[in-house]
Amino acid sequence: MKLIDTLFLSIKNLWRRKLRTFLTVMGVMIGCCAIVIMLSLGIAMERNFMAQVSQMGNIMQIQVYNYNQGGKTPDGNDIPPLNDNMIAKFEMIKGVQGATPVMNLNLKMMADKYVSYANIIGIRADMFKLLDIPIIEGRHLEEGDTNHMVVGQYVAQNFYNPKASRYRWEPAPEGFNLMEEKVTVSWDMNYGEKPQPGASQPKVKAKPIKVEVVGTVGQSGSEYDWSIIMPFETVKEYRKEMEKWNKQNGNSSGGGGRIYYSYGAVSVSSVGGSGSGSDQGYERVIVKCDDIDEVVNVMDKIKELGYECYSPIQMLDDMKEQSAGLRQILLGIGIMSFVIAAIGIANTMYMSIYERTREIGIIKVIGARLKDIKQLFMMEAWWIGVFGGILGVALSYFLSFLLNKFNVNLGSSVIWTPEGEVKLDSSYIPIWLSAVALTFAPIASLLAGLLPSRRAMKLSVIKALRQD
Repeated sequence: MKLIDTLFLSIKNLWRRKLRTFLTVMGVMIGCCAIVIMLSLGIAMERNFMAQVSQMGNIMQIQVYNYNQGGKTPDGNDIPPLNDNMIAKFEMIKGVQGATPVMNLNLKMMADKYVSYANIIGIRADMFKLLDIPIIEGRHLEEGDTNHMVVGQYVAQNFYNPKASRYRWEPAPEGFNLMEEKVTVSWDMNYGEKPQPGASQPKVKAKPIKVEVVGTVGQSGSEYDWSIIMPFETVKEYRKEMEKWNKQNGNSSGGGGRIYYSYGAVSVSSVGGSGSGSDQGYERVIVKCDDIDEVVNVMDKIKELGYECYSPIQMLDDMKEQSAGLRQILLGIGIMSFVIAAIGIANTMYMSIYERTREIGIIKVIGARLKDIKQLFMMEAWWIGVFGGILGVALSYFLSFLLNKFNVNLGSSVIWTPEGEVKLDSSYIPIWLSAVALTFAPIASLLAGLLPSRRAMKLSVIKALRQD
């Protein structure tokens, strides 16, 4: 019997018993839909976890801190300084794409008639791209940049008019763009405005430095949104000049990152690294991994050296561990639904064999081979799986749409951004899941029809012809 004949004959046989076929197809559809929907809920939960963690920073970045300086490593050795030599050692670890020391300084900025207190973050310019810092205007930092900066998109909101009435806050106008302004910085916290009455004045004036804003950071959910990024070597030079200026003024001039009066006081030593990469080392280093699967391994190797480190992936792992039980339950429910559907297919095929016993005997008498009979019943089971799989995937997309529309929340599906609340999908069906479902349903149906088809092959011709 030709394959094309088997295809049409199998469809004809199914069509002869429309109701039974329809109910069996519905069983496969529901089973397939259950598996797809349950998996889509688990996939959506992981995507939501990833979105939440991404709000806390890049998941492939590791923050390394020099908290344990002077202590011992887990194997009893002295913890080495977190200096340039150690950074080079980090970069030799498998899975590390690059590393940069980080230095923070608090300076005073002025643009047009507006001033602001600014947090400067110094990183190596060649690491800017690797840190995945989004740029929405201008360009990123490049090697060779000196007095160049990239500003967070919310930095402009901190600028105010210092000459406004002391009883009225006058912020910079909406649309104030630092890339279009002439910007200067100074470590004199009185720069750009009159000092408070009775405040001490510096003996040596700090000369403002002209800087160029070359880019604006888009929303990153990190410290970059409210900070200014500059080349590490430039910030280190600022630090030296700042310390020199502080000494010239007896460390009491209000410079060097100290913010007086109503703004509080921020000590330079509390917000920056050592600045020189000397024996004392840096306070913080950012290590960028090239693969998410390598982050935990890199963190373990860094901890073996005695340093404290953190990555948002730790929270992601905790979230996945807490939800693992729920995801297994969901998958178990889906699998049970499909097992029940497979039993329904086997039952339908057995009933079809009993009803068509005489027909099977006649087919054998006229010369049909055993493999033709097996192929016929297997093809009927395959068609049930095909139709059930297609309808099941279609139903899955419809239910997924309803779950997302009405925000049926089995995991945390809401995150907060500077723009406000963002609702995440409760269900997500990737293309690969649909393809797997459309492949799995017919294969499972073939397996369910295997025993009934073997039963049809073994029927005795004599007994079959005697069957009424």
